[in-house]
Amino acid sequence: MAKILRGFVLILLALMVATAASAQQGPQGRWWRSPGVVKALDLTNEEIQRLEGAFNESKLKMIELKSRVEAEQFQLQALLEKSKLDEAAVKAQNRKLERARTELANERTAFVLEVRKIIGPKRFQKLVDMR
Repeated sequence: MAKILRGFVLILLALMVATAASAQQGPQGRWWRSPGVVKALDLTNEEIQRLEGAFNESKLKMIELKSRVEAEQFQLQALLEKSKLDEAAVKAQNRKLERARTELANERTAFVLEVRKIIGPKRFQKLVDMR
């Protein structure tokens, strides 16, 4: 039973790492500070300021949401490590973890959508192609 539980924990952790890695894709960082990108996309100072503001706002939210994901992961791990397994509690905690991950993914998507609104569809596609 202990071997099965350890195997389950390892599989769960591997899935968490894979999910986190795939969620990291897309426009990241402050690419609008790169002179080459600014020139290629013909960004105005106003657009750069709007991108900076959107990034700062989104980054703060993502920091909070990432912390929540980590806390939910910790709670799940603690439940799985108990000598007496409470399947209902594990399933409920897993749902909490998945909700936290979804909220983080939604915030990432919201930032990408805001970028698209700021620079428009043609330049957004150019940015995607540059990546």
